[in-house]
Amino acid sequence: MMKLLFGITLIVNLLAPLSNIAFAFSIKILIDAGLAQNLERLTAALQLSGAVICGFVIMNYFAKWLTNIYAQNKINYYRTFLINSIFELNYQEFSSIKSSDYQHILLNETNQIQQDYLQGRFNIYRNIALIIYSLLGMFIGNFILAVLVLIATAIPILISSLTAKKGTYHKQQLLKQEKTYSNTIKEIIGGYLTIKNYQAESAIKQRYKQQLDNYSKAQSKLKNIENQTDTISELSGLIVFLVAFGGGMIMTAKGYTTIGSVTAIVQLVNFVVMPINELGILFTRFRGAYDINRELTKLFTHNKAPVNYIQNKNFTNKISLNQISFHYPKNKTLILSNLTVDFNKGKKYAIIGSSGGGKTTIFKLLLKFYTPNKGKILVDDTPLNELPISWWYQQIAVVDQEVFIFNNTLAYNVTIGRHFAQEKIIQALQQAGLANFLKQINYNLNYQCGENGANLSGGQQQRLCLARAFLQAKPIILLDEATSALDYKASDIIENTLLNDTNLTLIAITHQTKISPLYDQILKLENQQLIPVLDTN
Repeated sequence: MMKLLFGITLIVNLLAPLSNIAFAFSIKILIDAGLAQNLERLTAALQLSGAVICGFVIMNYFAKWLTNIYAQNKINYYRTFLINSIFELNYQEFSSIKSSDYQHILLNETNQIQQDYLQGRFNIYRNIALIIYSLLGMFIGNFILAVLVLIATAIPILISSLTAKKGTYHKQQLLKQEKTYSNTIKEIIGGYLTIKNYQAESAIKQRYKQQLDNYSKAQSKLKNIENQTDTISELSGLIVFLVAFGGGMIMTAKGYTTIGSVTAIVQLVNFVVMPINELGILFTRFRGAYDINRELTKLFTHNKAPVNYIQNKNFTNKISLNQISFHYPKNKTLILSNLTVDFNKGKKYAIIGSSGGGKTTIFKLLLKFYTPNKGKILVDDTPLNELPISWWYQQIAVVDQEVFIFNNTLAYNVTIGRHFAQEKIIQALQQAGLANFLKQINYNLNYQCGENGANLSGGQQQRLCLARAFLQAKPIILLDEATSALDYKASDIIENTLLNDTNLTLIAITHQTKISPLYDQILKLENQQLIPVLDTN
């Protein structure tokens, strides 16, 4: 469908400039009829000119309409490709790009691709076609004059192609500065309270001004290149116009041509000059957008690993960490060393230890965010790295301190867009300790949670995340200080709900001094290993 639309759009854009040529020759016929003082010919010429103008309006509007339709469909397809590619990134690949850069890519850079690459390409085709048709028209009208105009036209096109290369470089520099500037704004807005509390306004303002200056300089440099291109194009246009008009008048004076023919040629020259003026900027912007498109496609194109599909199978036995050693990619200090532990199905485990000791790192390994440097993680005796992540995430849920709430309804935040019966959603919310809140809002599942959960308290936000895990009834739940924002009573109720579920495998990181006796085993992370400190079995 897209190829067909592209073909139709291309053909219409190449045919549309013919209406410009028809207009120039209709003016010739009109002037010659007027000079001949032939009223009948003049009336026919006026009717022809009117018809040509109507055709011009229809063809050019249709060309622009099709161009917009094609560019919009293509950029939507491309944005979908980008978001799909982002979801295919592993955790390390995803984390290597800043969140504000993703926003910049999906909004600013794709807008530039749409305008300067997709639409710009057809604008270039249309302008080149107009130049070619105009030159052909001039050759038909007067060969010698057309040769002179062609020579005058070739020089600015050559100069424009040279300045386009400089423009591409400065366009890339501007994009880099734009990303840095955007990141700075995001940090300032996000860190507003911290900045105010620590009275760091002066330093932050200075940093902001520096980034703003760099961004402004990059904008100015690119604008200067575009201004140079504009000026060269305008100068060349005047030269071409002078060659055509001056040469035409000389030939008219010598009796080689008519006033109508010269007027037509001058009009055709106008259809050469205008595209030349536009092509310089169009080429510069097209080249910059083309490079952005190429780099993004390269960045988000991956060789997909073969997927091992697992059907009708659930977690049945245990998770084993065998001789696991791990350090983060940019830090060679070992976080875990020869760690060995089994988490059996249906059992409940509490992990304690000092902050920064590596407890959350164990969860990151279990979630396949990272691969151990040494050792293996086995799920029912199958290496975790051989299991498809889609199957594994059907088995495991994680609830941590960092709560994310969508700017959407209560129901959407529990289901995250998937379909569940209303009764199931309410049951999950009640299990998570939100029964009173549901009564307050009259069980309105369309209640708006607000941006970043602005309409919910911190405790309600954490309960909402717990409700997600309850709703999908996954056999394994990882809790990373998940009830830290709740009071002791609410935390105890939710924890007991989880601990009394005999089918659930629970692994909880906690800093609480009082740990429920319902846990089957308490493990302490010490000296990079998990040491049992209490085993109720």
